[in-house]
Amino acid sequence: MSTTKHAGPSTRQRIIDAAIETLHEEGFAATTARAIAKRGGFNQALIFYHFGSVTALLLEAFRSTSEAQVAKYRAAAAEVTSLADLVAIARRLHHEDLESGAVTAVTQLMAASASDESVGPAIMDRFSEWIAFVQDALERAVKDHPLGAMVPAREAAYAICAMFLGIELMSRIDPERSEAEAVFDMMSAVAILIRDVLPSFFEQS
Repeated sequence: MSTTKHAGPSTRQRIIDAAIETLHEEGFAATTARAIAKRGGFNQALIFYHFGSVTALLLEAFRSTSEAQVAKYRAAAAEVTSLADLVAIARRLHHEDLESGAVTAVTQLMAASASDESVGPAIMDRFSEWIAFVQDALERAVKDHPLGAMVPAREAAYAICAMFLGIELMSRIDPERSEAEAVFDMMSAVAILIRDVLPSFFEQS
């Protein structure tokens, strides 16, 4: 009996890992029960036994991937004390995520959820965690700046998260034409401008 209990979670995780890999390598449209089972080397009936449906499996895969990403991003966001820090950390995470492919599964699922009413709300519930820790980092970054009282932190955090995912997706689609580095350079310049120039402008006003 104890052997069966030990095997269950291992099998579930194996299926989740195969689903994430299939999403990453083949995209949402090609992530079928057959494709997932083939990649993982198991019978596709196990997907329905453990998760009930491919949609439920993909939501679990998203939860698993998102939790890992949230933990990494939250730890990075804790280092933020300025807008320049926020840009530098976003750049670093972008490079890491392109190497690992971790965010690809997230963007694939989010894109697909636009046409599936049962998936969208669950994904946005998870995405809210991303927005929350970016909001916290942003508030710390501007708390002593004249803009602090003027910036709607929640809306700005939403925009930052959406932009980050968009950059990840576009960089993955066509790496040769990615302008991510130029975008991060621009954002870094804006952060320095806000830090060094705007305070004196407010003082003069």
